[in-house]
Amino acid sequence: MNKVSKGLVLALAGITVGTSTGLSTTLFQSTSVAYAAEMTKEKNDLANRYIADYLGNCQQYEQNDKTFKGFSSIKDITYSRDNKIKIDVNNDIYQLSKARRSLLIQDLQNGVYGTLADNDLKKLSEKDIQKGCPTTVYLNGKVIGHTAKNDNHHIIWDRRL
Repeated sequence: MNKVSKGLVLALAGITVGTSTGLSTTLFQSTSVAYAAEMTKEKNDLANRYIADYLGNCQQYEQNDKTFKGFSSIKDITYSRDNKIKIDVNNDIYQLSKARRSLLIQDLQNGVYGTLADNDLKKLSEKDIQKGCPTTVYLNGKVIGHTAKNDNHHIIWDRRL
């Protein structure tokens, strides 16, 4: 089994990163990492490999503990160099309530940031964590959800869901 990162533990525990000042300042302090805009293609590719590992760990935990319901509906997570997250889902997403879908996406956002910080790929300030990361959710190439323009923690779902 892969090592469990601090970000994975935070996401699986359902803790919103940044709400605990002590937690965010000790977890995400690093002086030698690049901001997203400065990320090289190589670092971004590496980040996406680590994020894929994180997703795999979440899906493995879901098999053992159904309180982590929903991770199996996620096909892929991609972090872009311009600090955006793209999440591809399968039809199982429809089995989740709107509230559970939103919580799942927020957990994934926290997991991505935790993965970036744990692997020294991005320096995160408390303000960065509080602001969150713009996220778009796709099903079969069509947008079915996205973060609100002024609140990256609020997910707006397609009305048909």
